[in-house]
Amino acid sequence: MARRPRARAAPSRNPRRTLLLLLLGVLLLIAALLLHRLEIGRRPPPPETGRLTVVALDVGQGDSFLILTPERKAVLIDAGPPEAADRVREALARYGVTQLDLVIATHPHADHIGGMTAVLDAVPVRMFLDSGQPHPTRTYTRMLEKIREKGIRFAVAEAGQEFEIGTGVTLSILAPFPTRLQGTRSDENANSIVVRLEYDAFSMLFTGDSERETEERLLEQDGTTAPLQARVLKVAHHGSRHSTTRAFLERVRPEVAIISCGAENEYGHPAPETLNRLRRWVRELHRTDLEGEIVLRTDGHRYEIHTERAVAAEDLWRGRRPRFRAEEPSPWAPRNGRAGSPLPMESSRQAPRASPRENVLR
Repeated sequence: MARRPRARAAPSRNPRRTLLLLLLGVLLLIAALLLHRLEIGRRPPPPETGRLTVVALDVGQGDSFLILTPERKAVLIDAGPPEAADRVREALARYGVTQLDLVIATHPHADHIGGMTAVLDAVPVRMFLDSGQPHPTRTYTRMLEKIREKGIRFAVAEAGQEFEIGTGVTLSILAPFPTRLQGTRSDENANSIVVRLEYDAFSMLFTGDSERETEERLLEQDGTTAPLQARVLKVAHHGSRHSTTRAFLERVRPEVAIISCGAENEYGHPAPETLNRLRRWVRELHRTDLEGEIVLRTDGHRYEIHTERAVAAEDLWRGRRPRFRAEEPSPWAPRNGRAGSPLPMESSRQAPRASPRENVLR
């Protein structure tokens, strides 16, 4: 007699356990989605074809600007104070910069070149442009020693030089002048490198820590090289009261102004007087101390600006007063009072000067 197969008992189901497993799965899915969104937020948007990017890095009380061309050529203008070195290197990595085609040190004060040695160690640099203004500080000396150690092509800036950064992107040097300014409040500031960036119909002026005397000379020389007019202005000396004069603004006629300065800085940057002058001209103001990193993108005609933090317009136009009147002389001036000292590499007067049409970086 054939045996009938015995029916297996159905496994007992635990509704509570099933519900817990379902809830756990949903929570894991939500966590994965949140992490994905966070990771996307941290990454810079991918480069867009035909668009130029300018980033004002948030380096505290200092300056550092990154320019990325549509062909992904990279230019760094200044590298912030020493304490911002890691932040600058992190930004280079975040924007996918594996080589800097040109580095510009607008002048030798530590709030502009303090992070430079770390940058030179982090990525290869094709060419370095210096103001050629001697400055007897260890920070400046170390930077020059690192340039020599790395074998980086070195040149002294002079009005009239032009750099073609890829196709259609030009950097024109408007200052310093062949005859350097002397006897100013700060000769290092007054002889800052002033750069005009041009991409089709878009233009931006980078002014370092220029002084009133720099602006007066620029007005005299306007038209002899590149024009002063620019749609976007990087405000000189963190918005100090010692520059951004009315006459200068009338000639530049900027639509947007960007100020790089530190939150709660002791020097009163940006000064209310400077903001009042700017307010008569620009329709839009941006500040790293309040908004963090500032990103400008342009197709050569239209441009858009994105900031790390949103800030009310009335707060952006609110200036500061210095905690002490230490702006006279410059807080970065050498304590020993010497005007200069021998450089650890060949003298800036003998350093290779690039001819106006030699500087094509492709």
